[in-house]
Order: sequence, then structure tokens, then C-alpha cells
Amino acid sequence: MELKFTVSTEDIDKDYDFERLFSDAMRQEIKTNVKTQVLGNDFKKFAQTTSDTIVEDTKSLMLKFLKEEIVLTERYGEKTFVGSIEDLMKKRFDDVILRPVDGNGKTLTGCTFENVKTWVEWAIESRLDKTLKDSIDTASRHLQSWVTKFVNESLVTMKNQAIKRDVDAAFVNILRKK
Repeated sequence: MELKFTVSTEDIDKDYDFERLFSDAMRQEIKTNVKTQVLGNDFKKFAQTTSDTIVEDTKSLMLKFLKEEIVLTERYGEKTFVGSIEDLMKKRFDDVILRPVDGNGKTLTGCTFENVKTWVEWAIESRLDKTLKDSIDTASRHLQSWVTKFVNESLVTMKNQAIKRDVDAAFVNILRKK
């Protein structure tokens, strides 16, 4: 490590001698060099290693947590679920997306009905119906504007041709009379 620093001798007095000025300036230069040269690359390596270790440890702890066996009981101690937390999460997720629903997406309770759909089926069908309706409406608007434009252009062309025919016939009659 190369040290380059200056010592201001103007600050020398009874309480602040040259040795003290020299050591303060050298200390400041060493701090600056350590921050920029030594800590720069080494700190980046340390930070990356620490980050990788923390991520791996977190993954390991989460996997252990998800594999942890649990037992859920009812009010009087009857077991309602025995398994891992991961299995419980899957079961609850399935309970939500696979629940039977009516035509409005509301959960059915009580007796079973014919043509019962799960919430996932209802959601997909609902989105497809909306997309289909929007597509048909868009196509209908485009078709209507094209037909309107075509009819207007055709009417203008027919009108111009009729006017031209009438004007030509009038000029022919005028020329015949003379």
C-alpha cells in the first residue's frame, strides 16, 4: 500500500505538535486507502458469500418448516388433519379452487345440483365468455363502420353518376335545340 499525504505545519502549537499532526494525517490516509483499495473487492466478495449463505439457509429452513408434521383438531380433540404444513396448504388451496359453485361463482352449500362446476371451471368459463363477447362486439363495431363507409361511398358515387348523366343529357338537349 502506498501512502501519500500532507501535513499542515500551520497548526503546530504547544498542544498540537508535529508528531500528532503527522500521525493524524497518516491515520486519515490509511483509513481512506483501506476503504477504497482493500475493502472494495474483499467486501464485495464477503457480501456475496454472506448473501448466498443467507439465501441457502433460508431455503433450508423454509423446506424444513414446510415438511414439519402437524395435527389439527376440532373443538373436542378429534383430529381433522394430520400431515405436513405443505400438505395442509395444498389441501386448503384445493378446497378453495375446487369448491362447487353456482352460475354466479358463489359457493354451493347443502344438496348437490346437476351440472355443478368447480370454482376454477367457472372462472375460466366466465373469462372466456367475457373475452368472446368483447371480441364479437369489437368485430361488430368494425364491420358496421366498414359497411357504413362503403354504403356512403357507393351512394356518393351513384349520386355523382346520376348528376353527370342528367347534366350530360341537359347539354345534349340544349345543343340539339340550337
